Amino acid sequence: MTPTQNLADLVSIGITTKNRWQDLEITLTKIKEIGLDGIPIIVFDDASDIPCPFDIYSLSSQIQTHRFTDSKGLIVRRNEIARSIQTKYYLSLDDDSYPVSRNLTSALEFAESLSDLLCLSFPIFNPTLGEYQNHSFSQEVYPVKCFVGCGHLLHRERFLQLGGYREELIHQGEEMEIAARAFQENLYCYHFPNFLIHHTASNVGRNWHRMDFYGARNNVLWNDWFVPQNLKTIKQLKTLVSRLHLAIRVGRLGQFQGEWAGFNDIKQFKSYRQNMSIHSYKKWQLLPYS
Repeated sequence: MTPTQNLADLVSIGITTKNRWQDLEITLTKIKEIGLDGIPIIVFDDASDIPCPFDIYSLSSQIQTHRFTDSKGLIVRRNEIARSIQTKYYLSLDDDSYPVSRNLTSALEFAESLSDLLCLSFPIFNPTLGEYQNHSFSQEVYPVKCFVGCGHLLHRERFLQLGGYREELIHQGEEMEIAARAFQENLYCYHFPNFLIHHTASNVGRNWHRMDFYGARNNVLWNDWFVPQNLKTIKQLKTLVSRLHLAIRVGRLGQFQGEWAGFNDIKQFKSYRQNMSIHSYKKWQLLPYS
C-alpha cells in the first residue's frame, strides 16, 4: 500500500443478508461509526421476505444494493459479490458482524507485503455472549488452516482464479474447502490479530437442523476431496463416530442424516478430489484452525 493509495482504491466491503434487516442496520451503523463508510459497500439480499425497511443509503453514500427475487444461498451470493467488486481486496462480512478496530490500513499493508496470500483471518468476538469465537494465539501474524466466514479479507483475484467457493457445499464449510484448495496451490491464509470483528451471531433465520446436516455432509466431502488416499478410510470412520456421538449428545438427527447424505454424494462430486500428499497433509494438520 503506497502513500498515494487510499482504502477505497484497495478494498470493498461485501455483505450478504436475508431477513435480518435489524442486524444489517446495526452493522452498517457500526461501519459508519469507525469511519469505514467511505469505501465501497456492496449488499446482496438473497430474497428477503420484505424490502429493506430503513433508509440504507443514509448510512453511506458508497452503498450499492441488489435485491434478488430468488434465493440461491449465501455461498452463491458471496461468489457473485466477489465477481462484482472492482477492488483488489474483498472484506467479507455477515449481516450480523462488523469491525470495531480502525486499523484496516494496517491489515491491508500486511496483505500487500505477501505474494502468497489468499485470505486474512481476524479475531472474532461475540459481544452478546462475551466470548471469542476466533481468538488470536499471538500478537504476531501467523499462518492458519483457514478463516472464519463472518469476517475476513480475501485477495479477490486469487479467490476468483481458484474458482471461488464450491457452491455445491451449501450453507457452510466453504471456507475450509477453498483454503485447502489454495494450500495445494501454495496460497495461504494468515491470522492478523490487530483487526477485531464483533459477531453478534443473531439467531434470526438460523436453522439448527440445516446447520447440523450440512456441517456433517460437507465434512464427509472435505475428507474425500483432500485427505490422503491411504488415510481417508480411517479419517472418515473417526468423523462418523464423532458426528454420531454429537448427534446423541445434543439429541438432533441432522448430524446422522448429514453423514448419510455426504457418503451418498461422494461419487457425484469425485471430480473435486485434490487429495493432499502425506507430507502436505502433515503440514496442514500442524496449522492452527484460523
